[in-house]
Amino acid sequence: MSLSLLNPWAVVAWGVAAAWVAIVVAFARGCRKRSLLRPLSGDTVSGDLPRLSVIVAAKNESDCIETCIRSLLRQDYGNLEVIAVNDRSTDDTGAILERLAQESAGRLKVATVSSLPAGWFGKPHALDLGLQRATGSLVLFTDADCEFLAASALRTAVAEVERRNFDFFTIAARYSMNSLRECVAVPCCSETLMAWLRPERADDSRTSDVFANGAFILVRKEPFDRIGGWGAVRSQISEDLQLARLAKRSGLNVGVAQGDRFYHTESYRSLRESWDGWSRILKGTLTPVQLLITIVRSTVLFVLPLAALLWGLSDALRTGRFEWFSHGAGLAFVLAFALRSALDVSTFRMVGAPLAAVPLAPLGRLFVMAAATRALLSHAGLVNTHWRGATFAAGRLVMPLQVQPEAQIR
Repeated sequence: MSLSLLNPWAVVAWGVAAAWVAIVVAFARGCRKRSLLRPLSGDTVSGDLPRLSVIVAAKNESDCIETCIRSLLRQDYGNLEVIAVNDRSTDDTGAILERLAQESAGRLKVATVSSLPAGWFGKPHALDLGLQRATGSLVLFTDADCEFLAASALRTAVAEVERRNFDFFTIAARYSMNSLRECVAVPCCSETLMAWLRPERADDSRTSDVFANGAFILVRKEPFDRIGGWGAVRSQISEDLQLARLAKRSGLNVGVAQGDRFYHTESYRSLRESWDGWSRILKGTLTPVQLLITIVRSTVLFVLPLAALLWGLSDALRTGRFEWFSHGAGLAFVLAFALRSALDVSTFRMVGAPLAAVPLAPLGRLFVMAAATRALLSHAGLVNTHWRGATFAAGRLVMPLQVQPEAQIR
């Protein structure tokens, strides 16, 4: 089958190919601008560093909290305190933290939350409670499922903050993808978010682009308190990103880095958790217009070339003629799909996903489109967002009911 370049389908196909050329060029430029941070060597002298408080919020994290805390206590940062907040856990999280606190020779403090105050979501409230007990001029907020791989990770991050005079600094996560499902979903979902958030522009005051990863947010306590801290985003679904946006709008110096061998965090453990988690993130991060554009763009730039190539391949196998792939619309769709695949390889490598999973990337992008559709419907109030026992309707927590807090510190 032969199609003229003047054929409408050929015009559409070459338009799609041209769009992919522009996307790949923009991606390459963005990668060149991103900061890659590697842990300092053991004999590197970084001078006197300020006191650092690390705050970990944990709710029913008995399977990972000990690994996280022990990796923090192994850090070579001398002036360090670790504050773990047991946020209404019903498993063995509290008992594990108490045991670790007794073994830590005073380096670990444990705070306990038994109920949630009105107007607060759980994680911001737990981190705020830890912040109230922090004595460091610098504070790191991290997650219970994070493991810090290098003993100099915290020292390196603080040295970077001091060198660049950052007030708000985040290091992008590397995920422990323990299932084929997550090996496909994580890079595809991450790429969708990065296309909008543009982390390489976070320190550019001329743009509003910014990024934050809740697994690693390092702040200077004084300016952080000045902009309202966690209380300013107490009822936000994507509290980490909203906090970064507030920090940049308020004139704080914001920095983002890609870490190499710094830490890793677990991805979602089940399909249901992945579905709820990524839908929640997309809903809390992107506006309805951005979600709609994401869905339309994916349809035109991904679904259309894939459908055309599958049709062309089916027709070629039936007729024994492959000329359609060598010119016109066929050649353009082949080019578009090749560029899409090249971007997949780069994205999978960037987030630490195995390259063997790249052929399944189309399934990941279909997952992204479905999650974005659900997030868009959630913005419209047509469906609810669920996460860790809580239900959000149009961004408002409707279940469970919130009551006044009780908190203890040890």
